[in-house]
Amino acid sequence: MKKKEQNLSPHDQFFKENFSQKDEAVSFLKEVLPEKIKSNIDFESLQIDNQSFTDKELKEYFSDIVYHCRYKASKELKISILFEHKSYLAKHPHIQLLKYMIKLWEYDTKQNRAIQPVIPIIVYHGREKWEKKPLSVFFDDPDSHFKDFIPDFDYILTDLSRYTDEQIKNQVFDNLFLKTALLVMKNIFDDEKLIAHLSDYFNIVKIYYEEEKGLKFLEAVIRYLFYTKDEAKQEKLVKIIEQIPFRGEEIAMTIAEKYIHIGEKRGEEKGKMETAKNLFRMGFSIEQIAEATSLSIDQIRSILIS
Repeated sequence: MKKKEQNLSPHDQFFKENFSQKDEAVSFLKEVLPEKIKSNIDFESLQIDNQSFTDKELKEYFSDIVYHCRYKASKELKISILFEHKSYLAKHPHIQLLKYMIKLWEYDTKQNRAIQPVIPIIVYHGREKWEKKPLSVFFDDPDSHFKDFIPDFDYILTDLSRYTDEQIKNQVFDNLFLKTALLVMKNIFDDEKLIAHLSDYFNIVKIYYEEEKGLKFLEAVIRYLFYTKDEAKQEKLVKIIEQIPFRGEEIAMTIAEKYIHIGEKRGEEKGKMETAKNLFRMGFSIEQIAEATSLSIDQIRSILIS
């Protein structure tokens, strides 16, 4: 089982593994981008870019995904598409997005090129409803005297709870891996529904289980499930995995052998969560807690609001 990237939660890791795949990213963008923008994008030119940053600070700053692409065939204009993933409500999403955008623009200037437009996209699959609001409403300014000085901008929100399972399976998104990933993410906090329908989700990509790509994807899904579920749920997952038509029993046995490792890992992470809560009560900043526990800032924020 592949080790999780340092400081990434299981939700972040699974999101990054899938949305770093160009075919899945293209399928997603074709569904969520406004028509006036989508019709002018050269999707063949879409290229993940945060892997190639030479700026060490910038490379460490992005835990999520940035794509670059050409816009309008007659022009050399490029745009950056920023994917930000959330499994919990963010109080001020604009602030984090703006930090990302400024970092990208600073990188443009260091490369002696014109700054590029950035389209921020948030993919959300938390328990609570996300209410999208403009940045200006967070300021205590009833008379709007300072409106001209607030850097208001929009972002694209994809709240997976707004889609039914049926829509994801049959009406939106044309990539089978993306369909399966989104269905799992959408229902990850609903154990009863997830267990009841997991076989159906696995069947969506069954034609790929004899290929390396299909097996890697299946491993990523299973890893995600096992890192987010307790031992009782893990036992049910093994029984479902055993029913996978191709190599199901072999895969299930491999996973069962790693129960102890996963249990130890979960215990270690639970201990870090308790430490984070205690340090916060003692007045330590989120940044200090992150340094002390090796948890990411997003993980700590999620722990503190749970």
